[in-house]
Amino acid sequence: MDFGEKLYRLRIERGIYQKQLAVYLHVSVGTISNYENGIHSPDLKTLSKLASYFHVSADYLLDRTDYISPIDDLTRELIDHYTAGDIMNAILELSPEGRHDLVKYLAMLSVCDGVDLPSLSGSEHGNMDFVPPVLEPEDNEDEEEYWDEPLPGESL
Repeated sequence: MDFGEKLYRLRIERGIYQKQLAVYLHVSVGTISNYENGIHSPDLKTLSKLASYFHVSADYLLDRTDYISPIDDLTRELIDHYTAGDIMNAILELSPEGRHDLVKYLAMLSVCDGVDLPSLSGSEHGNMDFVPPVLEPEDNEDEEEYWDEPLPGESL
């Protein structure tokens, strides 16, 4: 999808008219139309303003990535003083096998949390879906007696 298509979709998805965007950018409605139809491209300053306006990265607008969030999200703290950028850098330092294992682990966590992570499943990533093992009870003769015993501090 080229720049014009992305701009058009972002504008429509957010319910913004060309005129509103033109006023924000201090350009004509015709300029917005030219951007969307691929006739002209914005200069760097305007591209930056568009990315800020729609809360996306310039790389997303330029079709260099499918990651739609603004680059500022990488500095957002996720947990225990770790930012998304810190975690991304740690992932990049892993071996290919380590990254593969990490994706499998994330898929397992998503199953445990009941969350669907479509970006981690599907044919484009190979078969990395976590399949929970079927746990069979161990053959233990004393099992019935064990479960009948009261817990500490509990009476029958």
